[in-house]
Amino acid sequence: MRAVTATFGVLIVAVIVQAQGATDEQQIRALIAKFDSGQAQGMSTADRIFWSGAYKKPVIGSQRPEEIPGEGQVSARVPGSQRNKTTPVRIEVAKSGDLAYEFSNSELSFELKDGKKESFMNSTLRVWRKEAGQWKIAAHFARPHEP
Repeated sequence: MRAVTATFGVLIVAVIVQAQGATDEQQIRALIAKFDSGQAQGMSTADRIFWSGAYKKPVIGSQRPEEIPGEGQVSARVPGSQRNKTTPVRIEVAKSGDLAYEFSNSELSFELKDGKKESFMNSTLRVWRKEAGQWKIAAHFARPHEP
């Protein structure tokens, strides 16, 4: 009888752990949608690392990035015009429940101050870290697809 009770207890714990993982993944998917809608304020850790094709080197925390010269510079964009449409390919939550990674493809579009509109596909790898019960972006690497 004790063996059956112990086995049942292990199964309950396994189901709870799996349910928690699904809940974490759902939370991250909701944050990705929030990011896509332009509501990224407060979604990053204070020491976040960000690097994309727009910058010469990774940006850590609140450092001021050095842009790569070209038409689509971040400084040449109309503020608030950037839109993302992200399609997550994989989200994996660590068994510890405080770290996760996400690999996604997305379409980035924005308007330039000269009136032109730009759009391109890219891929993103983000590392998520749970702080005070909230998922936040700890590292974000984005690379445009070649034309």
